[in-house]
Amino acid sequence: MQTVRSVLRALGASIAVLLAALVPLLAGATGVQASPVAVQQRALTIAITAMTPTTAGPNSTVTVRGTLANHTGSAVSGITVQARTSTEWFQYPEQMTEFSNGTATGTAALPLLLQQAGTYQVPATVQNGATASWSVSFQAADFYYQFGVFPIEVDAGGASTAGTAYSATDRTFLPYWPGGTAASQVKGLQTAWVWPLIDTPQQGACSQTLRTSELASSVASGGRLSTLLDAGAAWAKTDKLTWDIDPALLSDVSVMTRPYFTHGNAECSERFAEGPSTAATQWLSQLKTSTAGESAFLSPYANVDVAALSHSGLDPNIQAAYRLGQTVAGQILPQTFGTTGTGTGDGAVLKAAWPADGLADAGVLTSLANEGGINTVVLSSNELQSTSVGEDALARTVNGVGNRMSVLFANSRITSLLGTASTARTQASEFDLTQDFLAQTAMIAAETSTSRALVIAPPTDWDPTPAVANALLSVTAPWLHSTGLSTLATEAAHLPSATHVPAKQLSGAELSDAYLDEVGTVEANVSLFKDLLYQPPARTVNQLDGAVATLESSAWRGSGSYGGSFATGQLAGYLTYQENKVQMIASKKLLLAGQSGETPVSVRNGLGEAIQVHVMATTPAGSDLQVDGSDGMLRVPEHGSNTIKMSVHSSTIGTTTVRLQLVTQDGSPLSWTVQPLSVEVTRFGRLLLIIIGGALGILVLTSAYRLRRKRLAGASSGGSADETAEGGGTG
Repeated sequence: MQTVRSVLRALGASIAVLLAALVPLLAGATGVQASPVAVQQRALTIAITAMTPTTAGPNSTVTVRGTLANHTGSAVSGITVQARTSTEWFQYPEQMTEFSNGTATGTAALPLLLQQAGTYQVPATVQNGATASWSVSFQAADFYYQFGVFPIEVDAGGASTAGTAYSATDRTFLPYWPGGTAASQVKGLQTAWVWPLIDTPQQGACSQTLRTSELASSVASGGRLSTLLDAGAAWAKTDKLTWDIDPALLSDVSVMTRPYFTHGNAECSERFAEGPSTAATQWLSQLKTSTAGESAFLSPYANVDVAALSHSGLDPNIQAAYRLGQTVAGQILPQTFGTTGTGTGDGAVLKAAWPADGLADAGVLTSLANEGGINTVVLSSNELQSTSVGEDALARTVNGVGNRMSVLFANSRITSLLGTASTARTQASEFDLTQDFLAQTAMIAAETSTSRALVIAPPTDWDPTPAVANALLSVTAPWLHSTGLSTLATEAAHLPSATHVPAKQLSGAELSDAYLDEVGTVEANVSLFKDLLYQPPARTVNQLDGAVATLESSAWRGSGSYGGSFATGQLAGYLTYQENKVQMIASKKLLLAGQSGETPVSVRNGLGEAIQVHVMATTPAGSDLQVDGSDGMLRVPEHGSNTIKMSVHSSTIGTTTVRLQLVTQDGSPLSWTVQPLSVEVTRFGRLLLIIIGGALGILVLTSAYRLRRKRLAGASSGGSADETAEGGGTG
């Protein structure tokens, strides 16, 4: 056995040595940038970190800069960096993707046409673990002559002291603007940005409580929401940004400006107390200033999944989410959305919508128009039925009720590209993203010679670094002409013909019917609870309505489904806990000695809000037992009780079980208050009256008989009967 173990150890060691030797050979043979795992094993890597200018012209000297990192395990010397480009420009977006990935084949085989543009000799040996800088320059006029996007590839090669060869490659894009009469052939793009301020909703039914503590770091300096607000505020006027704001986010951040809680259970206990957040106060203050009078539109509260609600026939829920959102936004951002959520009257507020994933069919558009008053919708360009090159972003459609709607198609390639911003955390990756973004816009402009529109809409959960956000917004190019979303919406509304969106389109990411059924059950309980309360304040109603909208948020699509299920369970538990604070107290048995009687029924209210209920008594079918209560609703103060007397009447002897229950003002029963009352009718009272009456009659007859005897006895002794009686008789 020991011999076998020794052989296995030796074999394992040999395999490890062999693999270590093969890694650098494989890296050198492929000639492409190694994966992050390979970097830590045996690799030479190269990265482009900057390029000037980012858009070349006829007189431009293009300088590409970057870094080399040596992770080969030994020193590498004689490293040469070569830049290559092509006189051919990209014809299709797919060519750009394949070139970037190093997989170009067939019609996209532009790397086969690359020509050497410049070289740089690294002056010193690069030690293992060290990084060196490099730069390569060339004249744009030597290669480019027409507007378009051109490839740039940078290769590095060198050898270790042992003679092992290493190489690495990185790639980027370079737009070229010819200027002069050639440039006049390019009409450019009317470019409109949608800037999202949307987050996962945090509030449930517990007042001043957030589900997690994540929002605090997001609004703090360097956080996701802080970055978006800072960058948006800095570039809003220059780029004519249009803000897309979720009212639920405004409400959540507003909670943090006062003492509040995080986490907790359905009973609003076991929470963590938090002090007022200075960052939240500053964030809201900056938002008020930055968006006042600026172009903006509201998502429905909690950015509810409009498509899923529409497909499930829950249009009233869409209307409720919009109504609540307008109320909340009007209160928190009155200079942007007005006190009623309708805007300041300067036309800056749009009745626009950006459905989840940018997808909506004809039915969803009808729901948006009817329930949200929406007349402009931003959709993904993937919705376009045509796949022709040069498709415009502007369209007009007609919803199901015959009204016109402006449709603005956000470029799906750019939305997808911006979605990678969360991983762009190095100088090289930040450059890749912003340069790719610039190249994509140039590619779109070069597709046709007609003037068109470009709508740029990042994902709603967009998480760029401050450097990336500002770099993207600072991008300028001769073919980009900033415009507002409202301008494009107006132009789309006047298009001569209508574009038809799909009549029916279901996304696999939508909230499922099964989940919405669970939400519907909880929503019914919320309605019952609100009806139980007597004149509840607006804050209480809004808190409950907001909690329901939170369950319908598009944030729970896909991987977020657990969060939605958790929130649903929390709200259901909250309602059960609160409802059980309302109890009916009554006797379990009532004994009637006659035909009628009374029994007291008390209602105890442990809630912090006054309630109003009616005590309802239900008798068995065919029974002549009658139970009557108060004529109106019984009002019970907060943390108090109230009592009424129920009158009971029956003409028959026997025992009957009455079902007592509290109901709300609209007649909805409170199931947890059901209590049986056993009424027993004996008629002992009537029999007792007969007995007493008979006894009195006998007593009267007996007295009369005795009086007569006394009179007769007096008469026989010589006196008159009357005298004898007056004298008391002989007895």
